[in-house]
Amino acid sequence: YMAYKFTYSNDIDIRRLYNIEVYMFLLAIFVSMTNQFHKWSHTYFGLPSYISVLQRYHIILPRKHHRIHHVVPHDTYFCITTGWLNRPLEAIQFWSRLELLIEKYSGAKPRSDDMAWAQKTEKLHFE
Repeated sequence: YMAYKFTYSNDIDIRRLYNIEVYMFLLAIFVSMTNQFHKWSHTYFGLPSYISVLQRYHIILPRKHHRIHHVVPHDTYFCITTGWLNRPLEAIQFWSRLELLIEKYSGAKPRSDDMAWAQKTEKLHFE
């Protein structure tokens, strides 16, 4: 659809729409690839060299950066596409404040069911 619009629109419309169209295009790519980027951040062997380069230059989520999230109590570094926003969001305590709001209005305590979830996951892996 985007290619169609850029092919058949007039120059004025293309100039007006270009930034938002490119933004939406890149957003769609990164959102659709987020799970794969996250999976690669858990993969230590056998990655194609270009993926390792993308991780090294922080274009996609690097393994070393994502490891911070997996340190108990698992309450930090939740951004799993590139990780770029983890440091700024931690600096303003975004996630801890969001958790306080959620707990205040829902009564649900963050990570209170982690052990039950981990046991369920272990059970699935070993059966």
